[in-house]
Amino acid sequence: MSILGDLQAVAAKLSLQDNRQTCAFCGKGKLVLIAERPDPNFGALGVVEQTFRCDSAECGKLTID
Repeated sequence: MSILGDLQAVAAKLSLQDNRQTCAFCGKGKLVLIAERPDPNFGALGVVEQTFRCDSAECGKLTID
């Protein structure tokens, strides 16, 4: 295989692994986990609160899940 073919194969494999959520605000960026802590109400039951940031340069909004 050529170098270009190798690069395309690696890119295809990586794109399958990139299953991050799409930003609900801009619809372009992917969400990156930046913080995780126990939920204030249900933390004793193992529920966590996660904070995500959009990786799009134009957006960058936070999402708490």
